[in-house]
Amino acid sequence: MGTRRLLGRITLAVGILALLASVAGCGGGDSEVVDEGPQPRAPMVNAPSLPIEGIAASAVATGVPTWRSYVATGKEDLASVPVFKAPGGEQIATVPNRTNDGFPAVFLVRRLDVPGPDATVWHEVWLPIRPNGSHGYVRGDDVALSYHDYKLRVNLSDHRLSLYTAGQLTATYPVGVGQDRTPTPGGTFYTKELLQPTNRGGPYGTFAYGLSGFSNTLTSFAGSDGVVGIHGTDQPDTVGTDVSAGCIRMNNADINELARRLPLGVPVEIVA
Repeated sequence: MGTRRLLGRITLAVGILALLASVAGCGGGDSEVVDEGPQPRAPMVNAPSLPIEGIAASAVATGVPTWRSYVATGKEDLASVPVFKAPGGEQIATVPNRTNDGFPAVFLVRRLDVPGPDATVWHEVWLPIRPNGSHGYVRGDDVALSYHDYKLRVNLSDHRLSLYTAGQLTATYPVGVGQDRTPTPGGTFYTKELLQPTNRGGPYGTFAYGLSGFSNTLTSFAGSDGVVGIHGTDQPDTVGTDVSAGCIRMNNADINELARRLPLGVPVEIVA
């Protein structure tokens, strides 16, 4: 596989408790949130992807479906991806790229092909940092682009996660959500990594997505900063209730289906 094609893939990081435990401490069914400190990581794998050779300005021409999402991933030669307030403007953040496991930073594109100084091309992206809803600009030369036609929508009051494909509702799943004192935050986020616990019968189930959003009540957990996630469970009877410390809890069979099907960079809209 050529370098450009590889960079066009939407890859995912599959780790364990370092992010799993930091996903707002959502594992298990206990009412108390217990921070047991930093946890070790597990091996990582790739997610499904839609490889492409590149996307130019013509990609947003008339006729492109409104439900399509574009995803930017950090290029292979970068240790981090700088983020700017405006094209060619002040740098406001640095997002780590190409970790020890070799996986890139993933961004959901907010606006594609924004012109910058000296005819450079930039993309406005949502950022996987606090505060929730942060966005900024990355240089087109720093990222590779892909696209997909998926979207997830979580209705907290109905305890329901809906999958949309090409604008059409294609599946629904029951979910557990945050308790009153540690609620699941509302807003629009995206899947930035996928984790696979080595103990697939444990509290995080068979898979867990790390989202770009963070808990509004837990500012630190397990050595991290309260990342919100979507994960399986070893307590299926808690699905459909207000049970977690902010994460979205699914039956293992259901999250297995999503993990087989979805790339990274899928928008996740969370509503009351």
